[in-house]
Amino acid sequence: MSAEVKRYHPALVFLHWLLALAILGAIFYGGVILGDVENSDPQKVGMLKLHAALGLLILAFTIVRLVVRVTTPRPAPLVSGKPLADKLAVAIHHLLYTLTVLVVAAGMALAFSTNLFRVLLAHTGSLPKDFDDYAAHGVHAALAYALLAVIALHLAGALQHQFLLKDRIMSRMSFFGK
Repeated sequence: MSAEVKRYHPALVFLHWLLALAILGAIFYGGVILGDVENSDPQKVGMLKLHAALGLLILAFTIVRLVVRVTTPRPAPLVSGKPLADKLAVAIHHLLYTLTVLVVAAGMALAFSTNLFRVLLAHTGSLPKDFDDYAAHGVHAALAYALLAVIALHLAGALQHQFLLKDRIMSRMSFFGK
């Protein structure tokens, strides 16, 4: 008879928090920092390299996290007593993974449509006058904002469980606590 699992695997916990920081960092960096730098600025190429590398790392970490999630034991889902809320929680988790992959895919589509990889890696060619001229840029940004909204819902749900329902949900995705 196996013992009931109370917490997520440490690798899953580590990847959860690493991805949280990386995703929020990439969205902030891409939306706030990069958005204020003209494409004609010589520093923009280096800044885009960092953003693209972070996006590819996010994709890799997401794939690894999915593999760890399906191959390690995990605690039973928490129930709030509200079936609709519980179904929403499952949908939000699926949306987090889906939107994360789609944001990276849209970023890659933008990179391919603007020959950005050639500029960043082969140092040939130049950046387009404005990324806003490409549909993939709008899709990449819209998906990033959608991901932010779903992250906010995820956080709100976790806070509700932790502080209103008092079911200690945070201990399940933490290195600390019982």
